[in-house]
Amino acid sequence: MGLTCVLVDGRFGPQVTHEGNRLVGRVPSELFDDMESYAIQHDVGLRSSPGGDLSVGAFDIELGAQRAGDAVVTWALLFNTGEIAGASWDIAPAEVWRHW
Repeated sequence: MGLTCVLVDGRFGPQVTHEGNRLVGRVPSELFDDMESYAIQHDVGLRSSPGGDLSVGAFDIELGAQRAGDAVVTWALLFNTGEIAGASWDIAPAEVWRHW
């Protein structure tokens, strides 16, 4: 089956970008505004993650938020469901959704 997902911590990285948008270690509201702008500009939909955070429907990336001391920063889950699952929450370990 191979590697199906990789979680990138918001505090320790590494930094991940997609088409110029920095995804990790950001203030969540700023990243989600960027995702909404990207979706409108490219005429693609948005979806909500199991944690209620926005992601671009065309990306195989889930975004979320976690505490970093007194701040909150974004993390990213890169995934490939392939033919084994319908969505990221079908293949990601339960610990991912408790990461925040």
